[in-house]
Amino acid sequence: MKIKKPMSAGGGAAESATGGATIADRFKLDVITAGANQGSGVSKGAVAAAFGAALVSLALAGALAATLYMHWEYLNAV
Repeated sequence: MKIKKPMSAGGGAAESATGGATIADRFKLDVITAGANQGSGVSKGAVAAAFGAALVSLALAGALAATLYMHWEYLNAV
């Protein structure tokens, strides 16, 4: 068996590196400068609303757990 076309050692690696760089360039993020005015992303009202909703949901979860426990106690007593 004879090899008709010799393969070069560096040919395939150079092509894939170029293609990889092209793909990576498409997903670059915008550069943020250090001196730019960025402001806060979330308002105080939104934080307060989320915190209030979290407290209400925690209270409801506690009430549900207490109700389930009392029901379990009732079923064991019967």
